[in-house]
Amino acid sequence: MRTGAAEAVAAELEHAKQRVDRLGSGRTRLTIATCSSGGRLLLPQALACLTAAHADTVVHVRECEPEESLPLVRQGAVDLALAYHFDGPLPGRPGLNSSLAWTAIMEDALHVVLPDAHPLAGHEILDIAELAAEPGVPGCLKTEAYLRRYAERAGFDPQVRGTTTDYFFARSLVAAGMGVSLIPSIAQTPQVAGVRAVPIAPPTPTRHIGVATIHRRNHTEVRTLIEALQAEAAALDET
Repeated sequence: MRTGAAEAVAAELEHAKQRVDRLGSGRTRLTIATCSSGGRLLLPQALACLTAAHADTVVHVRECEPEESLPLVRQGAVDLALAYHFDGPLPGRPGLNSSLAWTAIMEDALHVVLPDAHPLAGHEILDIAELAAEPGVPGCLKTEAYLRRYAERAGFDPQVRGTTTDYFFARSLVAAGMGVSLIPSIAQTPQVAGVRAVPIAPPTPTRHIGVATIHRRNHTEVRTLIEALQAEAAALDET
């Protein structure tokens, strides 16, 4: 049996077991995997909406990146993943995501984050090519790979002076004068003193945030949570 098909069967068996467990306990158990930035800004209020609508639901949340969370959905270990991807398909080997349904939540544009006193900080918009002479401090490994791809298109090799796994830390390094960074819009809270975020001219690097579930696995609680996440994203767009 192909790996993707085997995982789909295993996921269905796991979901069936969970349904039996729920019938025995009388309560719904919903397990959510989430990336940290999306989880921090979008998930709390969405969870409040979920528990208000389904008071008997027991929620479990685990933080992990899409490379880990999407396989967990396929395997049936979690009910859904709040995840993201950049340009191109979802992370994972080709064919393995065929069992997943992807529901878009928001487009999360990256911004250039610079020290307040930087000569480019006063610009209303920046082209990636204007960063050719600037040392970079990416916020995560995937952002660094994304920066390198866009820099190659613009005809330069970026000077990377450090890599972090935390966007707040990356912005703190920018404030300390280590360089500039590319930070998603949703990851720019809480504020860091001494930096300014400037939009990037099209084609703008963008994270696509969404919810991954198993096909045919769309019970009421999942739909409620997805709708609440979409409402939170819409509210962010209006601010």
